[in-house]
Formats: sequence, structure tokens, C-alpha cells
Amino acid sequence: MLLLQIPATIIIEKIGSRKALILGTTFATIQIIMMIFINNFTFLVIAYFMSAFGNAIKDIARNTLLYDSTKICNGKNSFANINAKGSSLSNALSAVTSICAGCLFVINPYIPLVLSSCISILAVIIAYRFEEVEIEKTKETTISESVKDVKQCFKFIMKSKRLKSLFLFTSIFGGVLMMISTYEKKLLTDLQVAPQYFGIIFAILTLVQSFSIVYQDKIHNTFKNKTLAMISIPIFLSFIITGIVAKLNLNFSFTIIIVMFAFFIHHFFRGPYWVLEDKYVTNFTTTNIRAKILSTSNLTKNVGEIVISFLGGLLLEFYSTSTAYLIIGMVGVTVILLVLKYMKKRIGLNPEEYDKKDIEYKE
Repeated sequence: MLLLQIPATIIIEKIGSRKALILGTTFATIQIIMMIFINNFTFLVIAYFMSAFGNAIKDIARNTLLYDSTKICNGKNSFANINAKGSSLSNALSAVTSICAGCLFVINPYIPLVLSSCISILAVIIAYRFEEVEIEKTKETTISESVKDVKQCFKFIMKSKRLKSLFLFTSIFGGVLMMISTYEKKLLTDLQVAPQYFGIIFAILTLVQSFSIVYQDKIHNTFKNKTLAMISIPIFLSFIITGIVAKLNLNFSFTIIIVMFAFFIHHFFRGPYWVLEDKYVTNFTTTNIRAKILSTSNLTKNVGEIVISFLGGLLLEFYSTSTAYLIIGMVGVTVILLVLKYMKKRIGLNPEEYDKKDIEYKE
């Protein structure tokens, strides 16, 4: 996905958000169908390439299409609120289907793949039935001109203090959120929680995210430019609590209750963060640069995930999961406070307080 971000951006620029969404969802569908028939490593690599390319395209295209569809809307029909509703429903369905998939896998491992293929095909049909949003027409460009245009936009992004500081935060914090999912499963294993309960536990945590996502607008309106601090700091504190309690070898029931409470805090704030991140990244964007900014955001998050996942895995080579949790929590809260301090004069300002070169892209 990291390598395919720029090609995905060029494709979206050339064919438009609707067609790109159809293409990306089709690639993702092909990957699922291929998993049913794969019997060697080469085809497995091809399948995951299709998945990576499909996700790189559709993760950008769905946001650009939704943003263009709602840019004149406010309140409950705004980009952030509709994105939140979709994410909330997605998380709720994910919780239900993960449990169903586990049960069906026991009956026959192919049943979840066949059903996933059917649902993914349905998603392609839904994407096909969307209408392209009417935007200002631009002249036809060649591939080389598109590449040049993308390079020019990236130069603007690298000069924007607002975007650079925002991407710094998302790469670090987003990387930690992606990596910590592995830690959660590892910790439950260390605590000798029976594997059959994993699906139920993570289904409940996914439902917590589904519930909390719908409050993203209230969180933003309440905390304004302190929103990212109010989301990130409690999550890192929950890691510290998890590490301390797991290390103390207390009563099993008490340990599980406190660990589940810390997991609850993490997932409660995790849900709204992804929606608010999309909102902040697309603020002040125009049709000409929106896809490139989303692509750069995804690229930096992928880099952050790679680096932090490597460091997180390295920690587990030398320390127990509980100690690693404690280290990530303490180091993470220190780093994120420094990043938030750096962001203070660069993000969350009123539009008139920004330097024009930070928010206005000129071709």
C-alpha cells in the first residue's frame, strides 16, 4: 500500500472518484475470491498485491467522493457526520460478522470466504450505482502531466506547516493504534484467557468503537483545538494502566476487569479518532488537491505503522508483553505531548490565523 499510494492517486485523478471506487473495490473482491482457490505462494503474493492496490485506491476514492457529495452540507449531513455513521455501522457489522465467521469456519473454512466474496461483490454493485459528483471540468491530461501535477502538490504539502505537523501526529499515533492490536491479543494469551473468548471480547470492543464514533462531532465541538490531545493522552494512559496491572500478578479476575477497562478506554477513543482524522486532513482542501493530500496522509501513516510495528515487535523480543505495554505507554505519552506542543501554533487555528501558503494550493 505504501508503494502504491502515488499510482492510486494518479488513477483517481485520471478516471474520477466513482470509477476509482468501483476499480478499487473490484480489486479487493478479486483478492477474496482468489483466496478460495490459492494453492501456492506465488498466487498468494498476487492476491495480496490486488488487495493492497484495491485498498490504496478505494481508501482515497471513498473519501473524495463523499467529500464532494457533502461539501455544501452542514450538521447531520456533513462529511464528518455521514462518515461517522458509516464507520459506526461498519464496526457494528464487523463485530457481528467476526463472531459468525468464527462459527462458520469450524463447520467449513471456505464458508466465510464465499460469503465475504458475495458481500464484496455487492459492494462493487453499490459503488457502480453511485453517480459521479459534478465538479468543475478540467482538461484531459497525459500520465506524465499527472505525475508532474502530483509532484507539485506534494511540494505544497511539504511547505505547509499545518499539514506537516498533522501528518507527524497521524503517522505516530496511527502507527501505535495499528500496532497495539497485536499487543492486545498477545496480552490476553499471556493472561491465559481461553482462545474461544477472543472473538467475543474483540466483538464487544468493536461495538464500543461503533457506539463512540457517533459522538465524534460532540467531542470536536467540546474540545475544539484540544481534541487530539483529549483523544491521544487517555489512550496512552490506558496502555500504562494495562502494563502496570498485568505486571503485578494480582488476582486473575481483578486483573482481567482492569485490563478490560483499559481496553474499553482505548477503543472508546479509538473509534472517533479515525473519523476526526479524515475530517482534519480534508479541511481547507479543494478538488484539485484533495486526493493527493489523502494519499500523502495514507503514505505517512503506512511509514509510521511500519516503523512502530518494527519497534513494537523488537520490544517483545526482549521484554514481556506487560513491560512492553508500559514502555509504549510512557514513551508514547512523552512523545505525543512533544508533538502536541509542536502542533499548538500550527493546527486548530481560525482560518484567518493561518499563513495562506499553509492552506491555499495554487497551481
